[in-house]
Amino acid sequence: MLWLLVALAGFFLFAVTALIDKFLLAGRLDDPKIYAFYVGILSSAALLLLPLGFWSNPAWPIFLLAAGAGAAQIYGDYFYFSALKRLEASRAVPVVGSLVPIFAFFLTVAVSGGNAVLGQKEMVGFFLLIAGGWLMMARGIAIKKDGVFFVLTAPLFFAANVVLAKLVYLQLPFLQGFLLMAFGSAGAAVTFLLAKSVRQAVFLPRKSRGKGQPNLLFFLGQGMGAGAFLLQSFAVSLAPQADVPVINAMAGVQYALIFVFTLILARRFPKIFKEKISPLILAQKIGAILFIISGLAVFILG
Repeated sequence: MLWLLVALAGFFLFAVTALIDKFLLAGRLDDPKIYAFYVGILSSAALLLLPLGFWSNPAWPIFLLAAGAGAAQIYGDYFYFSALKRLEASRAVPVVGSLVPIFAFFLTVAVSGGNAVLGQKEMVGFFLLIAGGWLMMARGIAIKKDGVFFVLTAPLFFAANVVLAKLVYLQLPFLQGFLLMAFGSAGAAVTFLLAKSVRQAVFLPRKSRGKGQPNLLFFLGQGMGAGAFLLQSFAVSLAPQADVPVINAMAGVQYALIFVFTLILARRFPKIFKEKISPLILAQKIGAILFIISGLAVFILG
């Protein structure tokens, strides 16, 4: 169950990254396209592994799968950042994250021809984790109308990323597959240059660019995000194909951490990190955590 521990470590870092993203999208970097562009370009740092001999000459189908996986991650980031900008962090992240394992489950079944399916006991743990994620939402599943499209599209791309990535890891060692996906991520990032706002942010003289520029906090957040993504990718490479959706379902741990961190940060940044709390909501959160713990126990003790 090494993949389980690796995934948990990744979700801890994802929780911190999500809060940094929310902070920046509320001010300095308020355009999701610009944000996604910089994230994609930074992901190309993985190409620095090329001189170390991690490159292989894969067949074109494998290369296209890897490129597709990398591109799906960046486009998923764009829709996720768009949702995060429009909704509270404690609501946008759980809605998106709770849908990813559901989409990933059906995509995994489809691409495996029905051969990679969770066992009966694992299905129980899977749905306990998903239920915990849904319960972590502060006030049910209602969301603003302008956020519906984004919270439905982002998880579809994220699910495609993890399912395609597993197909790549079934054919290639982890580092080689991860490197190939970096090409897809960088390529997807370049497409955002088609937007005028992105071109202006990147190419105009520094004094004319405005606030749409990355700062130290951005690079810190993306460094943590890169570490989280690397851990999640490694977990995907280690896990059986049928268990890949479970990794996404474990994101309930991330939601619980975001809730706790948001309560703390709301004291310092009340306009950015809004979080209403009541005895009923607190009971809901405790119930969610119990579901998540129970779901993890199924796999840990299984």
